[in-house]
Amino acid sequence: KVAYGPWTSEVPIIVVGGFTLGKILQDSGLGKRIGITCVRLMGGSFTGALCGITIAVFIVAPLVPAITGKAAIFCAIGISLCDALDFKPKSREATAVILTCCLAVASTKLCYLTGGADLVLGMGLADKIMGTKTAWIEYAIHNFLPGTIYTIMSVALVVFLLPSKVDRQALQGILQAKHRELGPVTPEQKRAAALMIATLLLLATDKLHGVGAGLVLIIITFASFLPGMKLMNAEKFSKVNFAPLFFIMGCMAIGSVGNALKVTQWLANGILPYFHEMGASMAGVASYAMGAAVNFLLTPLAATTTLTSPLAELGVRMQINPRILYYSFQYGLDNYVFPYEYAVLLYFFSAGYMLFKDMVKVLAVRMVLTGAFLAAIAIPYWKMVL
Repeated sequence: KVAYGPWTSEVPIIVVGGFTLGKILQDSGLGKRIGITCVRLMGGSFTGALCGITIAVFIVAPLVPAITGKAAIFCAIGISLCDALDFKPKSREATAVILTCCLAVASTKLCYLTGGADLVLGMGLADKIMGTKTAWIEYAIHNFLPGTIYTIMSVALVVFLLPSKVDRQALQGILQAKHRELGPVTPEQKRAAALMIATLLLLATDKLHGVGAGLVLIIITFASFLPGMKLMNAEKFSKVNFAPLFFIMGCMAIGSVGNALKVTQWLANGILPYFHEMGASMAGVASYAMGAAVNFLLTPLAATTTLTSPLAELGVRMQINPRILYYSFQYGLDNYVFPYEYAVLLYFFSAGYMLFKDMVKVLAVRMVLTGAFLAAIAIPYWKMVL
């Protein structure tokens, strides 16, 4: 009952639905169309292109709960832009484009509960300790604004630390040519867009209709098979990689067993003396530092599984809203320096377009600035809205 209990939660169906929606966006070409259109509309400058990529990710972020699906879409868009603009692999421009795609995908994840499976997993563990149930729109109220500012800060660092002198006129011409290659919007893309909009509306109004995110995504997945939609069929569905689902549920089993055996309380007792004299702000920053540090040893999913419950338990004991500690901890897990620390960063780095030293420079500065961002902006905001 304990080890396999997580399979009865909504996490597995969110993962299945999210991966399916990612496949629809990819196969229909809608993801690529959104990306190239947003880049083209930002004026044709190099900075505008990076901003356009970020806006495109913001549009797709709430529609595709699987972060690996978003990574696949925008890594392909980034590589096609580099090839079209003749940015050589590991040049400063290519590094900036691919790193922007990576940071935009990773950072916007924090805005929405369905931004990544690890957020759903972690929030479920925290809710269990707090005795609450966090709705999709409630999480968005807490995190959309801080997550948006954080994403802008991340992309601004790329623009500032990796400047380019690429010719604007040449860039505009190439982007127009790439946009023409897309051709008119296909009926399949129109149906996919309608399905994604319906998904977003249902997720945003979960408090009104009472249908959870997992059931919404399964209903949408079912709808994609209907004769009028024709966005998914047996052949396409068989090509969706669901292998990460078993890794995710394995991690959840570890957390579930640890909680049942009171390991979370034991860890909380070990950490509590170091947090004891801290207020909410200092405890939040300390949670961030712990998340960033543990990244060197554990994957974000494993760290979420292992440490979310102890942090929530800690918040309850210290009479600090546990969400502040959990949210800060997730920002820590989103800060990494080396590719091995996070599968999404490894995915983008393995494309071979990013120069290692330029990538590390941006990520290291981002790690330091995120701590200041939490202390000055995010934590005060959470204290106000929670």
